[in-house]
Amino acid sequence: MDREVFETYDDDALENRILRSSLTACIALGEQARRREERRLHEAAQDKKVEGLIRKNSEAVKHAAQLEEALREAKAAAEKAKADGIAEGKAEAERAAAEAAKKAADEAQTAKERAAAEARGEAV
Repeated sequence: MDREVFETYDDDALENRILRSSLTACIALGEQARRREERRLHEAAQDKKVEGLIRKNSEAVKHAAQLEEALREAKAAAEKAKADGIAEGKAEAERAAAEAAKKAADEAQTAKERAAAEARGEAV
């Protein structure tokens, strides 16, 4: 009788050790999966941030191109006014070209600074 009790006790102890080690393995796998998911979410957030910066930079480049086009048009209008020999129109066109050039330069510089600040991660 004592021998049967002892063998049953040994079987139960072995089963408990097996269950404990299985539970430990499951917990470790769960932790591993959680860390993997956290890493994936972090990488996805970083990718989204980079995509946003790229999009903002593209928009700034497009805006700068539009300003350059407006500047070229203003200069062309000034050249046309000069060619036509209209003194008043010439002076006005030169003023408009100068204003457009200054505005374009200011806006391009602002866009460049904003894109640089965003690339560094600063708030704009």
